[in-house]
Amino acid sequence: MRAVIVGGGIIGTMHAVLAVEAGYEVVHIERDARPLSASIRNFGLVWVSGRAAGPELEIALRARQLWEEIGSRAEIGFRPQGSLTIAQTEAEFEVMRAAAVMPDAHDRGFRILDRAQVQAHEPVLQGKFVGALECTKDAAVEPSLLLGGLRNYLASHEKYTWMPNFEVVDFYHDETGNHVTDINGHKVSGELMAICPGSAHQGFLSEFLDGAPLRRVHLQMGATVPFGATLGHSIADADSMRYYPAFKDLALDTLAPQEPIAAQYKMQLLLVPRLDHTFTIGDTHEYEEPFSHEILEAPYDHLRNVISAIFGAPAPTIARRWSGNYSQLIGADGVYYRRELAPGAVVVTGGGGRGNTISPAIAEETINSWPK
Repeated sequence: MRAVIVGGGIIGTMHAVLAVEAGYEVVHIERDARPLSASIRNFGLVWVSGRAAGPELEIALRARQLWEEIGSRAEIGFRPQGSLTIAQTEAEFEVMRAAAVMPDAHDRGFRILDRAQVQAHEPVLQGKFVGALECTKDAAVEPSLLLGGLRNYLASHEKYTWMPNFEVVDFYHDETGNHVTDINGHKVSGELMAICPGSAHQGFLSEFLDGAPLRRVHLQMGATVPFGATLGHSIADADSMRYYPAFKDLALDTLAPQEPIAAQYKMQLLLVPRLDHTFTIGDTHEYEEPFSHEILEAPYDHLRNVISAIFGAPAPTIARRWSGNYSQLIGADGVYYRRELAPGAVVVTGGGGRGNTISPAIAEETINSWPK
């Protein structure tokens, strides 16, 4: 049975991986020569720690297991490195202590570390902080390796076909199956189809997504020059607790107000060490379209100040900056958006800032719904 996967980003590519492994013939379509959108512009984080209690955490934990399994088969730079959310004040540390005794804290791999314990893990951290919330379930992959590594793995399967430079302009279903065509009328067909468009909500999908509870989110990020010391965890600051739903019921009102620049751009520090000894850092959030085309410097100044305070040394120079958009489900039950377009055909998007984390579990849910 043939499955057509439309979209070469991480959600589409995970659909291709799990479909091939389940024994389907897979044709994988991408509009560009290689993916150029959100999946190569993110942190590469598998971020279990911040997920909301209940179904969102459950799907994140399943995805974390799948990431590790896939990482053992494909060269994607998977690292079960965990994370440290740094408390720079006693008020922040008290909220983290409360997080560490939440009913699902064990599932998240939470534990409290005092300053000496943090430095035993990460000697490079010599700045102003009192402790940290560790999450042993968090992990990372390399965005620069991820999609290429997965496609190399997919290419080892006889039943996989990669079809780049195919921009879909129409979808239809008839008695012979599900079909997509490009502007030149070329057609690709399959009994099964998963369309994974990322933040491309317009075009041929407009009629299906009109009125859907989706929005696009714009963010800015950057990468530093190589850093001399080794860092074994991803790092977050306490502002991250304001934005991740895992912490929404804790005493966040006891925290000092955010710096004005951080509040304006809805910022948190996320810092991810890379295999090339650089750091990916960010990020900002913008929710109202039209989005600005400008890469702003003031948010990076703030992030570098936070890094310097935690490290007790000047932050590494930022070498590259970029922005991107992702699709987010809003105001509805569920963790992501799925809609049946026709028998055997679905559109899947809306993973929001958790899309990279939960992508393999999203794909698994699709594949499990297909006939064997």
